[in-house]
Amino acid sequence: MSVPPLHLGQVVSAQARLQPDGMGVQDLARSMTFAQWNARACRLANALAGIGLRKGDRLAVLAFNRLEWAEIYAATAKSGLVTVPINFRLTGSEAKVILDDCGVSAILAEEELVPVIERVRDSIDLPTDRFVSIGARHGGDWSDYEELLCTGSEREPQTDMRPDDPWCLMYTSGTTGRPKGAIRGHRGIAMNSLMTQVELGLDRRDHALLVMPMCHANSLYFFAAFAACGASATIFSQRSFDPELCLRTFRNSGATFT
Repeated sequence: MSVPPLHLGQVVSAQARLQPDGMGVQDLARSMTFAQWNARACRLANALAGIGLRKGDRLAVLAFNRLEWAEIYAATAKSGLVTVPINFRLTGSEAKVILDDCGVSAILAEEELVPVIERVRDSIDLPTDRFVSIGARHGGDWSDYEELLCTGSEREPQTDMRPDDPWCLMYTSGTTGRPKGAIRGHRGIAMNSLMTQVELGLDRRDHALLVMPMCHANSLYFFAAFAACGASATIFSQRSFDPELCLRTFRNSGATFT
C-alpha cells in the first residue's frame, strides 16, 4: 500500500519534532523556529474551528507579504480549510467577485487593507467574528488576529485529511474576463515540492528568499518545497519591490535561492 504524501501541516509538525529550534520561516522583522511555527499554526487552526469553521470552508486572505502567511497556509492544511488568497491590488468590488464565487466563510485582512473589504462588507453575509484583522488592531467590527490565536489550543487538530482534499483556491488574473478559481490539492502540492527538490537538489541547508507575493502560486509552490525538505525561508515583506533591499536581504539572510 502506498504511503500518502505529507501535507504542509504535517510537514511543519514533522520539522518541529526533527529540528524544533531550527529557523523555519521569517520576514524582514520577525522569525519563527519550526516549533514556534507549528504551535502557532495549530492554535490558528483550532481557533478557526472555535468560531465555527469546518473542513472544506473557504478562508479568504487579503494581505501583503508577511510572516502570518506561513501560519495561515499551515493552519488550513492541518484543519482542512481551503485558503483563498486575494491579490492585494484588487479593489473592493473585484475582491467581492472572488468572495462570492468561492462561497467565503471567513476573511483575514491586513489592517491596512481592511478598507478594501469594508467598501463591500454590507453585501457579505458573515458573522462579525469571521472578519479578522491582521497586524495593528483595527477595532470596530473586526476581531484581532493575535487575540483569536489566544483562544486556540496548541494541540494538533484531529481532522480526517486525504491527499486529494483541496487546500488552496487560487484565482486567475482575469485578463480575459472575471477571475476563475483553480483548486490546488495536497497531493499536487506535495508532488510539485518533491520534483522541485529533485530538480534543484534542495536539502535542509538551503534557504529561500520569497519575493513574489505570497498570494501568488509562485511563492506558494517554492514555500512548500523548501518546507518539505526542512529548509528555511525568508518572506520579503515589502509593499513593493525594492531591488537594493532585496539584494541586501539575499546576502544577509544566507539565501541560496530566489
